[in-house]
Parts: sequence; C-alpha cells; structure tokens
Amino acid sequence: MPRPMRILVIDDNSDDRQLVLRELTALWPGVIAIEVNDLATFEAALEARPADLVVTDLDLRWADGRDIFVATKKLYPACPVVMFTGTGDETIAVALIKAGLDDYVVKSPRQMPRLRASLRMAVEIATSRNALSEREAQLTALAAHKDMIARELHHRVKNNLQMIMSLLQLRSRQVDDTTRGHLQEMAGRMEALALVQEHIYDADALDRVDFSASLSEIAEGLTNTIGGYHISLDRDFDGPLELEVGRAMPLGLLCYELILNALKHAWPQAQRGKLTVELRTQDAHPEVKIIDDGAGFEEETVTKGLGTRLVRSLATEAKAEVLTSSKPGDGTTVTLRLV
Repeated sequence: MPRPMRILVIDDNSDDRQLVLRELTALWPGVIAIEVNDLATFEAALEARPADLVVTDLDLRWADGRDIFVATKKLYPACPVVMFTGTGDETIAVALIKAGLDDYVVKSPRQMPRLRASLRMAVEIATSRNALSEREAQLTALAAHKDMIARELHHRVKNNLQMIMSLLQLRSRQVDDTTRGHLQEMAGRMEALALVQEHIYDADALDRVDFSASLSEIAEGLTNTIGGYHISLDRDFDGPLELEVGRAMPLGLLCYELILNALKHAWPQAQRGKLTVELRTQDAHPEVKIIDDGAGFEEETVTKGLGTRLVRSLATEAKAEVLTSSKPGDGTTVTLRLV
C-alpha cells in the first residue's frame, strides 16, 4: 500500500491555509498536510523527512517565499514547489519559474481551479521525473556492470591467448625444425590476436579499438624476431585508425601474415634491408601498406605466394582489398585498402 503524501502548507493566514488544505484533500484523500506559520516549524518539518510537495506564500512575516523555495530545493532538489500568493507581480513569477519554481498561482476565488490543476501537475511531473531518474540510474548501473563483465572477458581471452602461446613455444622445443617453425608461426598469430585484444581492454568503448597501435606492435615484434639485426623497420602512420573489433581481429592477422611473408622471403641470405609499414587514415578508404626493398618477385610468383587461402579468407573477413606490386630486384608493396 503506498504511503500517504506529505505536503507542507506554508502561509501566515489560516484561512488561506484551509483553502489549500481543501484542494489537497480533494486531490489526494488521506494526505498528510503540515501547516507551517513560523520558521521553527518550517525547519523542523523540512528536516524531518522529504516532502512530496511544498505550497508556500511569497510574503511571510517571518520569511520570504523565495527563501522557502531555495531552502527546499537545496535540501530536496526533486521536491516540487508551488507558490500561492496575493503579492508579487509577473516579473517575480517569471524569475522564480526560470529558477525552478514549479508554478506561481495568484490568490483569488477564480484561480482555485487553476491551483488544483497546478498542484496535481506539479506532483505528477515530479513523480515522472523521479521515476525517470531512477530508471536512468538503474540503466547506468546495468551498463557499468555489463562493461565490467565485458572487460573481464576480454582480459581472460587475452590471458588464454598468452597461455596458448606459451604452450606452443614449449612444445616447439620438443619437435623437429619444420614442425618447430609451424608451431612458432601459430604462436605468432596468437600474439597478433593478443595485441589487438589488449588494446580492446584498454579502450573506452569495448566494441572498437585503435588498430594503429596494434599494427605498430605487430610490425615491431615480427621485425625483432624474424628480421634480426639486418632488417630495419620504418613506421609511417598519419593518425590513429579506430575499427570495430570484428574487423580489427582479422585485419591484424592479415597484416601479421603479410609482414611475416616479407621478412621470410624478401631478403635471401640475410641481406640488409628496410621494411616500411604505412598507414593512411585520412581518405574515405584507409590503407595499410607493407613495403620491402628486397628481391621482389615475378608477377606469377606474387600471385602464388600472396594469394593463399588464409590471406584471401582474412581479407574477406576484414573487408579489405589486397593489391600487390612487385618487380624482381625492386621490392614488393602490398596495399590493404579497407572497403
């Protein structure tokens, strides 16, 4: 059963208080109306517990109605306040309503229907506003909870990827050289995914990630591991590239495959060279370019080497067009254009 409404009726004139009480009782039978005609009673009633409505005169012998309004809103911002007064003017009314007063009704027999409507509307609006605030608070708490769960899941995925990488590395020590190479490449792919996953966890929005940071780390890690001392890395990014997670993951793997391919095949006999990774984000279709100054390939060799099923599959998933340019002795450029 809902609790009865608690309303403060503030006026020096007992007859005017009775007029207000009559309207309140007609609107809400069983209402608890507290009559206030001095400062001590007002302060005690206000501090006892929140009121559902305050109805006050403007010109009180012991206070100003504006001070009543300010004190009420300061303690209970959601409490509606209606001013029922025979003093003041339109300028005061406009100023008070701009400050947050719910309504300003002039004392007059002809205004009694308006007073009743004003009281009802003030309470209904306040009730709706409070319900909306509570719902917003609930939704905010729910969103924060979901965000916490999502971050925990991303964190666990990253940890699981790192555990798989460690297991693959351990296993690679117990097999022949060919199998070891395959296992290490699989571990590298896991690392590429883990790098994207790590940046997802650090991002404000868990459905998007700055791919440029992941790309930079993938290129640096592969160059240090595969390229060794004889290959230098140049990264030329014109800005960050924010992508949806579902697109960043396959694009990260695609870049890993292409950078790995360049480091393994562009410089035979450990020749010195330079690998350049470019990122252009300003155009309608951002591009990633992987450029080596190595041996280059014949056109049919390029098609055979880079047109693998894995690269094609990852390019389709990342919504990227793969363009390759290469000549013997003149290096290779692979462009990934996001479409």
